[in-house]
Amino acid sequence: MNYRPTPFNLTRTLLLALPLALLLSACGDDGGADGADETTGDGDGDTGDGDTGDGDTGDGDGDGDGDTGADPNFPLCSCAQFEGDCVEVAADDEDGLQIAANSLEDGTALVLGLGVFELDNQVTIRADDITVCGQGMGTEGSFDEGTTLDFAAQATQSNGLDVVGDNFRVMDLAIVDAKKDGLRVEDSDGVTIQRVRVTWRLESDSSNGSYGLYPVKVSHVLIEDSEAYNSSDAGIYVGQCQHAIVRNNVAKGNVAGIEIENTQFADVYGNLAENNTGGLLIFDLPGNPVIGRDIQIHDNTIIDNNQPNFAPGGTVKSIPVGTGTFAMASRRVEIFNNTYADNGTTDVAILSGLVVEIDPEQWALSMDELVGDIEGLDLPTNGDTVYSYRTNNIYVHDNEHSGGGTNPYLSSMDQEFGVLLALVYGADLPVDQILYDTVEESAFSASDAGMNSNDNHLCIGTNVGATFASINIEPLSMMGGTVDDLFRPDAPYTPFDCEDLGSGGPVVAPEME
Repeated sequence: MNYRPTPFNLTRTLLLALPLALLLSACGDDGGADGADETTGDGDGDTGDGDTGDGDTGDGDGDGDGDTGADPNFPLCSCAQFEGDCVEVAADDEDGLQIAANSLEDGTALVLGLGVFELDNQVTIRADDITVCGQGMGTEGSFDEGTTLDFAAQATQSNGLDVVGDNFRVMDLAIVDAKKDGLRVEDSDGVTIQRVRVTWRLESDSSNGSYGLYPVKVSHVLIEDSEAYNSSDAGIYVGQCQHAIVRNNVAKGNVAGIEIENTQFADVYGNLAENNTGGLLIFDLPGNPVIGRDIQIHDNTIIDNNQPNFAPGGTVKSIPVGTGTFAMASRRVEIFNNTYADNGTTDVAILSGLVVEIDPEQWALSMDELVGDIEGLDLPTNGDTVYSYRTNNIYVHDNEHSGGGTNPYLSSMDQEFGVLLALVYGADLPVDQILYDTVEESAFSASDAGMNSNDNHLCIGTNVGATFASINIEPLSMMGGTVDDLFRPDAPYTPFDCEDLGSGGPVVAPEME
């Protein structure tokens, strides 16, 4: 381990790190560089949100581009870039990494060298204002490029990098074969994840860890230019969060590619979700105190999500093979300008939470346990209790569709919705690319547009290459039926031909500090 404190903090740092004294090596002046400071910029998306800055330390491939010094172990990121306390740990120094992580003080940078760290326990960080940077995240399918934290030797069910701390930033490294979650950040405010790749060596294996990138109960989180492969739950997961941006990432080979769960104020764009069971999913689960709202899903590529469902259990076990996107138990969601192609079952499904949990009481939350903002939401209530199963105020428009719905037969009995679609559509393919379950609508007719209600304010605009069906799922699932029992109107899909999110106005963009 190469411990390199800056000169003006040397005395305090030596006292804090006395057990490491024999391993200390001096370093020169940092030259005043401050590459790790968060800056406010315009972002490269449309939220104008005060982006935390790209903090780019190179091209992320560990080839030495953007050289910051003569040390070949630290070609992209080194302590020379940081003011304040900084620790450099060379690859192969696994004990040094664990000691450094466990002893981090607030405001420290942890710089990891080029190469592989073979670890048998999670790396735990419990401090604020921490930056962790490596020498590149490597490329898809590699396990030794850039800076790699390899947890294949873990003996217990634990995470890879496990963090609790405000203003946490991590970049330019890979995490391989964590027994549970690759990168887990919890109960934190101000989290930036850039150019981090999480993967498992085995494909489609239920023993793989659950989540790749996993910020949970976090406020103000940015995930960008990162990748997730082969997780047995979600590759990129944002759960019970407030104010999130997820952009320009890749998710492949997971059960759920990208999952936005019980989250408020999220902007999700520029991502590739390919070869997952389900590509990009938005939903709430019962019992979670954050009621999801105000989510934009746009300018993503969601293709060929036909991976067999290998989840060992949980809600994701019910995701039909061949799902592009679904919004379930969701409200104030706009899905637009995305490209959908070759998702075997359907591209977009709008579903009530009652489809997966039929008992409304399981969705009950007392007002005093809620976290976040529910102002303006049309939620079922009973006194001081609210229920989070309802899906309403959804706007789907200006997406491009091709090749979807042509093979809905891949789901098992664990994926009941997929099996139902296969039975109903039979040989009358393709399945309509945009589906609505019609739950809680006051009126339905398969043949007369005027006899259909739109109580939940679902708006379907122009979507190139797509057709739409309202399927009235409750009687269909009990008594069966065929495509003749569905409402399959031609555009403009009256009464679903609205063009807004209802009385609450446009989606509220995330506020990034």
